[in-house]
Amino acid sequence: MFLFLTLRDITLRYRQTVLGVLWAVLQPIIPMLIFTVIFARALRGETGGVPYSLFALAGLAPWMFFANAINAASTTFIMNHNLLNKVYFPRAILPGAAAVACVLDGMVAGIFLVGLLLFHGYRPHEAWLFIPVIAAITLVLATSVGLAAASLMALYRDMKHAFPFLVQLWMYATPVVYPTKLVPGIFHRLIALNPMSGVVDAVRYCLFGTPLDWMSVALSGLSAILIWIGAAAIFQHLETDLAERV
Repeated sequence: MFLFLTLRDITLRYRQTVLGVLWAVLQPIIPMLIFTVIFARALRGETGGVPYSLFALAGLAPWMFFANAINAASTTFIMNHNLLNKVYFPRAILPGAAAVACVLDGMVAGIFLVGLLLFHGYRPHEAWLFIPVIAAITLVLATSVGLAAASLMALYRDMKHAFPFLVQLWMYATPVVYPTKLVPGIFHRLIALNPMSGVVDAVRYCLFGTPLDWMSVALSGLSAILIWIGAAAIFQHLETDLAERV
């Protein structure tokens, strides 16, 4: 059933679309071009010698995958209310399948990023092998957040409108278009509690060898574990009468 729902979500995502899978490339590319025009000169010396366009794209690609996955997962209980009321099945399958369906977009964006790296003279090395591991961690995190959001949306319908805004704020709290070292010291550990901060910094470390604060990564990992536990608790609390709530 999980496989069927995943394939269904992929099919619905690209049905009757003009750009199709190309949209997965345009989503990070368009903001990358905008941010490059605005920040490239100001942050020229802050990216560790990495061209700002590549620096920004290395942050936007994992963030877009994460944001798309949690947005898709967050509405699954509401969008599939008829299915929830017809037959019993493990409810967590719905947001899980929606998040996994976004992997295709993430792979396309990742391949495009690798192509740009090769074009700019970067050569593959052993650290690149950790990228799939980081992607898997990001998928688990996105599924956890999406599961919690989907459960809360079943109870509070205004969450449907508030959640995209909260995701946008989350992006600004993540070093997607700016290096972490620009964050004032008093807020540095606070930013590290954002699990996506560790993901973005780890991706840049693997691709470019930029400095990595392992303590911050550890804090991000701990935060991700706490989010996973909290999401499971929220879902377990609401699962019993979930069908009636939606």
